[in-house]
Amino acid sequence: MKKPSFLASMIVVLIVIAILGISILHYGVAPQIPIIISAIFVACYGLVLGAKWKELENAMAKGIFYGIPSILILCLIGILIGVWVLNGTVPTITYYGLHILSPDFFLMSAVLICAVVSVVCGSSWSTMGTIGVSLMGVAYALDISPAMTAGAIVSGAIFGDKISPLSDTTNLAAATAKVNIYEHIKHMLWTTIPSLIITLAIFTVIGLLTDRGPVDSEQISTIVRVLDREFMITPLTLLSPLLIIFLAIKRMSPIPSLVIGLVAAVLTAFYTVPNVSFGTIMSTAHNGYAADTGVEAIDNLLSIGGLSSMLFGVSLILISLAFGGIIQQVGIAHSIIEGIKKVLRSRGNVITSTVLSCLGINLTVGEQYLSIILPGQLLESAYAKVKLHPKNLSRTLEDAGTIIHPIVPWGVTGAFIMSTLNIGMEYAPYVFISMITPIIAIVYGYTGIGLAPLQEEEKETIKPVENNSQSIRKIMEG
Repeated sequence: MKKPSFLASMIVVLIVIAILGISILHYGVAPQIPIIISAIFVACYGLVLGAKWKELENAMAKGIFYGIPSILILCLIGILIGVWVLNGTVPTITYYGLHILSPDFFLMSAVLICAVVSVVCGSSWSTMGTIGVSLMGVAYALDISPAMTAGAIVSGAIFGDKISPLSDTTNLAAATAKVNIYEHIKHMLWTTIPSLIITLAIFTVIGLLTDRGPVDSEQISTIVRVLDREFMITPLTLLSPLLIIFLAIKRMSPIPSLVIGLVAAVLTAFYTVPNVSFGTIMSTAHNGYAADTGVEAIDNLLSIGGLSSMLFGVSLILISLAFGGIIQQVGIAHSIIEGIKKVLRSRGNVITSTVLSCLGINLTVGEQYLSIILPGQLLESAYAKVKLHPKNLSRTLEDAGTIIHPIVPWGVTGAFIMSTLNIGMEYAPYVFISMITPIIAIVYGYTGIGLAPLQEEEKETIKPVENNSQSIRKIMEG
């Protein structure tokens, strides 16, 4: 198969972005069909270049194979959320949240809460699937914008995921750039802390200036009263989410930790739900919880979860990963990055090119790991050429690859967010940290702020802690 040229690859990417943008933003359709159309277009281009259909088919299968753990996690979280409503976990956190959280500072608090939990457990998915779901419930009860709330939850969750030494993407970026993990995290603070502060300031201003009228204390009292009547409000129901977070801290893989959390939730249900049967629990796990309290606000709030509610996200992940496999097989992303390297003569251009490469792969492929690995491997020599320490590369890979990925609705994490938080694509504009961080990275690149130079004596001493390919493989498998 012939390698695609830089110009042809750019044209293909622009056409793909146009297909996705017009279909999703203008016509308002779900991402699945536009991605399928884009995949057909790119596959046809690959066939023109001389690719065999079997090769493209194998590439799609390979792409889907790497996403199987994500799909299983998504399914388990859907099941878990349904059981959490049934056994009282979500109602309990909503009940306590209505007593503690102020509407004016709710969005800012949501960012901080999710940031702390995500740093501790090292997983944005676990944070959004546990604390995030409950915060969405509080937001509905307080009549706060679900889109803004989801944006705040995602902002905090990905901040913690980005700087936690327990995070897979943090370790992946450090391994790709051959940088010590703690040196990598310390260097990331230059961009991550300012972006978090700005994000908190924006959500604080939004909370204070939003004219939502006086808080309807009678409505909140009604919600609290009905929750107390319909569910057993007890700290015991918090055992399952706390157990999942604890197991994440202990570095247990997500799937077994979710299964253990699910078992704890089911056992709790037999205590908190009078006369509950195993059949009822299984039905709720599949179909979700159907609230029937007689109060519309609570019924809308708690009619969530179930395996069936995650099928939208599962189909989106499958299609996106298959499309990503085609893109990678045809060689479009590789061609573009190789073409960009030719104009990298300054530090600012190197940083900007890394940001744009990560952004481009996220937009076209929708795959977070690939947006870190591919630019990291292909642009490594460019950083050495302009005498920048590899930790600048590892930081920028996170500033653009990790942090932009959640606002790509057709990406794997985007599908997870929409399915888990029961929200549409309208959450993306409110994930301020994802838009601020890459800008800060580019500004630093051209001003020299926060850049670590590569000293001559360091060129021979910078060695990976372990074989780079082995490290990446371990992270991808774990």
